[in-house]
Amino acid sequence: MAKRGAVGPAAITLIVLDVLLIAALVVIMATWPDVTSNQGTAASTTGTGATGAPEDGGAGDGEETTQAEAVEVPDDALDVAAFTMPSGNIWCQLGDDSTQCVIESFDFSPPPLDGCGQDVAGHVWQVTTEQAGPVCPGDAVPQAPDDVTELAYGDATTVGDFLCESTRDGVVCRAISTGHGFEIARSGTRSF
Repeated sequence: MAKRGAVGPAAITLIVLDVLLIAALVVIMATWPDVTSNQGTAASTTGTGATGAPEDGGAGDGEETTQAEAVEVPDDALDVAAFTMPSGNIWCQLGDDSTQCVIESFDFSPPPLDGCGQDVAGHVWQVTTEQAGPVCPGDAVPQAPDDVTELAYGDATTVGDFLCESTRDGVVCRAISTGHGFEIARSGTRSF
């Protein structure tokens, strides 16, 4: 005859199972992604190897595509349409419909671009309000115009809907209205 008040093996198993299920539920609730923070963004996040490049060139080694972020224009942004980085390795030209930057030399593998020679692929990057990425410059890498302003590290410039920022890690250019843009540096690139 069983003792009153004693818990049998079946009851202990059910209690342990209940505790494990409650613990699992707490872990799931604590780590569940917050989907409300991603609403309202125009672009979705994709991993390395995907790009929305204007020339459908795809991504090469060293290029990463990430989500476009909201753009905050610095109060002290300049109004310079063409500039060079202090290193002299990157220069950019901002226009009404797009912004392009040219990188003279780099350590990453350039992305393949249809109809673009390996000697010029990866040197020119463009951002429009709809997308950003590498473009084929034709048969030769464009040369910087004469008397281009040097944009000091930490400075920014805007022309129309485009903003470029000079950093010690490279240049970041983007469309203010959509957040699409790119970051290029000698060591790699990123489109968003």
